[in-house]
Amino acid sequence: MEVTISKHKTGCIGLVGHVGVGHVHSHLGFVQDDSGGLAVVASLLQKALPVDTTVHRVNCDLKQNCITVTTRGGGTGAASPRRGISPAEAELMQAAVGQDAIFTQSLAVRTFGRLYGQGIWETPVAFQSALALSVIDTFVRNYPHHCLIVDEDIPGNHGRILGAVVDITGIPVSMLAVVNATAGGIGPNEDLEGNIMSGAKGELMERLSLDSIPTIVVEGKAYVPSVCATLTDLTFWIRAQENVDNTTIARKLLAAATRQKIPAGLSLDALPQEKGALRQATYNLGQRIANLGQCLARAEKAADKVAIVAKLATLISQDAGGVTFMSDAQHEVVRGAGLLPGTGAVLSLLVPPSYIDWWKIPLLTAADVNNYLRIITVAISQMKDQVGRPSV
Repeated sequence: MEVTISKHKTGCIGLVGHVGVGHVHSHLGFVQDDSGGLAVVASLLQKALPVDTTVHRVNCDLKQNCITVTTRGGGTGAASPRRGISPAEAELMQAAVGQDAIFTQSLAVRTFGRLYGQGIWETPVAFQSALALSVIDTFVRNYPHHCLIVDEDIPGNHGRILGAVVDITGIPVSMLAVVNATAGGIGPNEDLEGNIMSGAKGELMERLSLDSIPTIVVEGKAYVPSVCATLTDLTFWIRAQENVDNTTIARKLLAAATRQKIPAGLSLDALPQEKGALRQATYNLGQRIANLGQCLARAEKAADKVAIVAKLATLISQDAGGVTFMSDAQHEVVRGAGLLPGTGAVLSLLVPPSYIDWWKIPLLTAADVNNYLRIITVAISQMKDQVGRPSV
């Protein structure tokens, strides 16, 4: 695989991947490593712009309430958890030194044992934010002339978006590495995930022609009970809604996986545009929380109070992730994967029940990323004759 920095201003194919910092759980048993998109795009970009994203130092200023991650390549990222940093947490984070910051969620989970968003456990989520931001900054510091950078302009978010154009086997590809991170480690808020066009990110996408070229949107490693129940091995999942998304790209991705004997499946009906779906889900969750609140208000025995609060904790730490991550109106258009209609297809990785029973939370690995790259690069080479000429 030959990957070099391109002389073109835009690509003729797009590749977009994000990290939804703290977006681990959702409703109905859904659980994921939502850092896969960033890890894949950054790993591919490293082949054209070599940088060292190994964690060199983790500095925790308890008085200033700030976690700062520095990579060996000189990049830094900082974040502050809402309820401060304990000395024990600061000590735990030192275990990340020497590990690759590209695997942001896996590294946060391996450091703290678990990861919960929605304001449940802010320090690990803030740590993940600092890791992700350090990766972006490493590229920018080492290759300022090849990297386009904007900040998330969503109120309450402090993520960054990196754009670049590389040639993959001679084909110019516009790449976007997206960090969606909510201040305070309370996330997720992912109104700028995938190839959603809005604000400064939308302007950057226009500069890279990502508003018009066929695009692969990379999602993470997930357990989706309704889809994964019959799986026995890791399996890539390719999604594009018929008559809404770019099903040609979806089929190219499937063909690329099949050609290399990598397990994969294609769904052309898994991303429907359902008006009011997220609004209804939010309402339903709110009602469940309200009902438990009423039960708590009436409870007198300690055992009852504990049981009710435990149910509330489960709803907030897991189910709520399925409604907080995106605004209702946004979801009606781009759906859960943040896919702009007509532009592309989504590539993610599913795990079987045996995997989730053991690991509890999916952990992205270097081997996973390598398989993503194998599929993506072959698919891009197959699309060469079906795309237009890039800008020079």
